[in-house]
Amino acid sequence: MKQKEKILGEVKGYLKRHLKKTATTKLTNVTGKTGRYNVPAELYQKRTSRANRVLISWKTVKKNNLKLKHLMTFDGGVVVEFINDDYFNEQNFENELFQYLVNRVGSDEKVSSMISIRSEIGSSSSRLQRENYQKLINNTRVYYQGKEIIINENNLRDYIIRRKPGTSYQNKGNEHWEGFIYFSIKGGQQETLQSHKESTDFSLFNPACEYLNEELIVELQLVSHYFVLVSLEIDKNMKAEIVEYQNVLNSLRYVLEKCIYSSEAFKGNLLTYCENHPSTSMKKGELYDPIQVVPIKAKDFEIFDKYDDRNLNLAHDEAVNKDRYYWDDEKNVLLSAARPSNIFWSRQLSNMMQQNFTLEEYFEHQEKITIRRKELLSNND
Repeated sequence: MKQKEKILGEVKGYLKRHLKKTATTKLTNVTGKTGRYNVPAELYQKRTSRANRVLISWKTVKKNNLKLKHLMTFDGGVVVEFINDDYFNEQNFENELFQYLVNRVGSDEKVSSMISIRSEIGSSSSRLQRENYQKLINNTRVYYQGKEIIINENNLRDYIIRRKPGTSYQNKGNEHWEGFIYFSIKGGQQETLQSHKESTDFSLFNPACEYLNEELIVELQLVSHYFVLVSLEIDKNMKAEIVEYQNVLNSLRYVLEKCIYSSEAFKGNLLTYCENHPSTSMKKGELYDPIQVVPIKAKDFEIFDKYDDRNLNLAHDEAVNKDRYYWDDEKNVLLSAARPSNIFWSRQLSNMMQQNFTLEEYFEHQEKITIRRKELLSNND
């Protein structure tokens, strides 16, 4: 770990001398902080470290067949969110992990849980939310803090999730918050129902899809900075500059080769990932946006204007919306979409073009479109 941090520091120092501050700020923000994704706005921690406390839905846990040992690798603490009918669905109680989590609603343990009534991706109607809200306030029994309590309309707000009174802002650990209920029901002709308003008292979670532990954060930065180094244009007539560049690049290549992964998503080292990635393979010694197939120059990293076509974002080989998690046997950790072997740089439009495809799926999709277009146009000749 120390060697990785040392070489990362050298690379950062080198880039700091060759790029404007806006570029190095972008690198720090994008690789070190998270977006909101599916965390309710009122509960979001506002772009803090990827290693902090996270929120993950029960549906995601179930879809990925996650076990308790997987959830325990969220070092900053994890809260599993029972959304809408999750808590009331009798079939869920047949799941051993679900039973474990139901007995840890609002607990201080590393793996805790909460109950939410809110909109979910793919559903615009509030009918389901209102039905489950009524179930919640109709004397629902919840095991909380070592005893069974009964939730009704009169005491509902006593149990909304919040930071514990007198507790300073803590990004990690489930011992710093209390309660377990969140609800936000909007739409239709009926009354809007909301448990929270935006306040630092409620800023509790990052999305699990952005989580990385401290070691993986460093490795994510090593990968992202490698791509930036490739984008630099070094004057070939300046021998001293070439030597310095090669020394920095070789040190980075050395440490990337030591970063080994072994999961269903990727087996190998990060140097192999970087060198074989489409963004570095299209033209040797240059960095490309693999979606639009346009070169990425080092100066593009200095652009902060979101309306500038050249503005760059960190993209994912396998889209975040795939909602996939992988256990890595080498790292003994659960990998999210933010894993170092799943990122590259691309323009904003490219992110929109890729949508929910993996990078490979997108290439195949575009090839099919091109073939169909050519066939149809040739028929009109």
